[in-house]
Amino acid sequence: MALIDQVKPRIGVFYSTPEKNTEVQGMIDGAVAIFRGGGWIIDPASPSPDAVEAIILYCKMAQSTDPALLTNHPVIISLIAQGRSGGA
Repeated sequence: MALIDQVKPRIGVFYSTPEKNTEVQGMIDGAVAIFRGGGWIIDPASPSPDAVEAIILYCKMAQSTDPALLTNHPVIISLIAQGRSGGA
């Protein structure tokens, strides 16, 4: 199953349009980039279950928070720390 198909229902998106898919994919790309910047390399083609959960959480937070504020968010920092150590 594609990552976008795992993320969409968990963030409350139950339909597909090119525009909505682009929006969700942008959030996924943003999550992967934030995690990569912190040192947790996530392969979007085959993410671990913990990486999927972290991406979903980032996307949920991005829906209601300015993404710029998520850069140093304590939850994101914690996820990165766990992911980098293999604990997530």
